Amino acid sequence: MSGNSRLRSTAAVLAVTAALVTGCSSTAADQAAPGDAVAQVAGRPRVGVVLGGGGETGIAWQTGVLSGLAEAGLTPAAVDVVVGTSAGALAGSYFSAGLDLAGLVERERRGEVATAPLPAGEGMTAIPPEIIAALGATEGTIEERGRRVGELAMKARTPISGADFVGYVSTMLPGPDWPALDFRPTSVNAETGETVLWKSTDGVALAAAVASSAAVPGFLPTVEIGGRHYTDAPRTSFSAALVAEKGLDAIVYIGMPTPNLSNTVEEAALDELEAGGLRVVRITGGEGSEEIIREALDPALRPRAAELGLRDAAVAVPAVTAVLHP
Repeated sequence: MSGNSRLRSTAAVLAVTAALVTGCSSTAADQAAPGDAVAQVAGRPRVGVVLGGGGETGIAWQTGVLSGLAEAGLTPAAVDVVVGTSAGALAGSYFSAGLDLAGLVERERRGEVATAPLPAGEGMTAIPPEIIAALGATEGTIEERGRRVGELAMKARTPISGADFVGYVSTMLPGPDWPALDFRPTSVNAETGETVLWKSTDGVALAAAVASSAAVPGFLPTVEIGGRHYTDAPRTSFSAALVAEKGLDAIVYIGMPTPNLSNTVEEAALDELEAGGLRVVRITGGEGSEEIIREALDPALRPRAAELGLRDAAVAVPAVTAVLHP
């Protein structure tokens, strides 16, 4: 089997585990006016944005969604916190930094994007079967499952080192500095299984935090931060704590629909919060999204994914507008 064939064979697994982060490097032309990007508007609702994963196509789709939602007024100035998981960590960094998302969508359309930081050929191997089994396991707590995945991830051989992976991610970000907006990439401590939401005040480099969110176990290396290793394993729910900490009135959730594996618990948590009065808008993909989920690692589908993101955003504009302007 060729390297590309092996890569494609893992697409479904990576889609459901919210795994690979890829995206387009930014240039000065992609950046919005920095002074206006994060100036908070007084008297508005307190809003959080939660971004899921989804591989090559997921980052393109999220970019399209976030670009389209500018019509509803969803800009950094209207948001109090952004949480991104895996591919969503990269899309979240673009949004939080106030980049020109419409310009990024155009680059997606033209295929001017970075792809997986892996060499062609023998390096593109499938996720080891034991890691696939651990990712899909339902026994034990989520922390126990994350710890098991972490143990396997730390032992796995990958075609790129952790340091090189972080360096690659740094080239895909708007710059080395954390955004002024409260942006939190999620990851999992491979030794303990604990879910972590990195913050700018943690003293962690932005590239390392984003890379740790996207470190697909067995496919990309774990990322060492402060003597610990971090990987893209099952997460515990964080929405309720986030709502309490930030005093949120609403959450906009943007994530492709995935099978019910152990790191897709956030929507269930949002159901409970919504029942308690939180305003929630879910954007989870419409007709045609099945292919970009199934072939999540196929970069040839990124232009299509970005278009679907714009379409799904257009459908969601009224609901998001109502949340932002109650």
